[in-house]
Amino acid sequence: MKKFIPLLILFISFSLISHSQDIILKTDGSTIKCKVVEVGIDVVKYKRLENIDGPDYFVERAAVAEIDYSNGTKDIFKSKSDYVPEKKYKEVRKERKGYIALSLGPAIPVGDFGSDDLNNPKAGLAKTGFQFNLINFGYRFSKNIGIAGLWNGAAHTIKYLDDGIWSHGYMLGGLLVSFPSERIDYDIRIMGGLMNATVEVPSLNYEASGIAFAYDIGGVIRLHLGRVISFITTADYAAGKPTMNSVNTQSFKQNIATFNITVGIAFRLK
Repeated sequence: MKKFIPLLILFISFSLISHSQDIILKTDGSTIKCKVVEVGIDVVKYKRLENIDGPDYFVERAAVAEIDYSNGTKDIFKSKSDYVPEKKYKEVRKERKGYIALSLGPAIPVGDFGSDDLNNPKAGLAKTGFQFNLINFGYRFSKNIGIAGLWNGAAHTIKYLDDGIWSHGYMLGGLLVSFPSERIDYDIRIMGGLMNATVEVPSLNYEASGIAFAYDIGGVIRLHLGRVISFITTADYAAGKPTMNSVNTQSFKQNIATFNITVGIAFRLK
C-alpha cells in the first residue's frame, strides 16, 4: 500500500501535465508540446513542459500552422508560403508612389488642325501622326493627390503636300489624381505649359514656327508587372494655338489639337 501511493501520485501528476499541454503544429509538419505563453505578431512564446518555470522559447509565427490548446480550442494560421508574400506585396504597394515612363502611339488631329477643307482658312490639313512621350511622370504626395509632368513630341504629314510636315512638342506640368489598387493604378491628370510648333514644306521653300500656351487633359492606366516595372497606357486630349511666324509670308494663328493614345513601360518610383 505504501509503495502504491507514490506511484498513484506520479500517475496523477503525469496525467495533469499531459492534459494541460498545448501543441504547436509547424508548417514543416513537426510539433512542439509545450505551454504557450503568448501569441505575438511575429513570434509565438512558449515554455517547455519539462521546465515550466524555466526560460521562454520562441518560434516564428510565419512557421506556425496551428496551435491546439489544452482547453480544446485552436488557433489556425496561414502557412509560411501564404503569409510572407502577402506581407512583402503590401510593403511594395506602400513604397511605390510614383512613376516615370516612356510611351508612344498615334496622334490623331481633331478640329481645324485635321480639317482638309481647302475653303477653310484655319484648316491644318494634318494627317494622323506619331507621338513619342520622352518623359511621362507622376508622383503622389498622398493616397490620391500628386503632380504630373509630360515632355513629348509629335509629327504629322500634310494632306495634298507630299513633303509637308507638321511637328509640335509640349512641356507640361499639373495635377495628378490617382486611384491606386493592388495590381492597377488609375490616374487622371490636368496639365498646362508650353507648345512649340513648326510647319515645313521643302518643295515650296516654306517654314514657319511658333510658341504658345497649351493644355492636356487625360488618363493613365498602369498595370504593375513587378516591384519596379509597370505596363502603361495613356489617352489624352492636348491643344494649343500658336502664332506661326515665317520670314516669307504673313504670320497666322493655327489651332493645333490632337487626341493621343500611347503605350509603353513605366519605372516605379519610391
